[in-house]
Amino acid sequence: MSKILELIGFALVGGTIYSFLGMRGEQLQWPVFWACAGGALGIILYNRQIRKRKQVN
Repeated sequence: MSKILELIGFALVGGTIYSFLGMRGEQLQWPVFWACAGGALGIILYNRQIRKRKQVN
């Protein structure tokens, strides 16, 4: 499961970079940027929560 989340995270980071650099002047630039950035942040926070649970047990 963590490898799948890692791959999804890389795709979201790539989407964030592409929307910031490659979508200049397009209407969907900022919604795509914030959606990808929010998704990547969500995966980071989820992985952090899972690690804390494993350390407690």
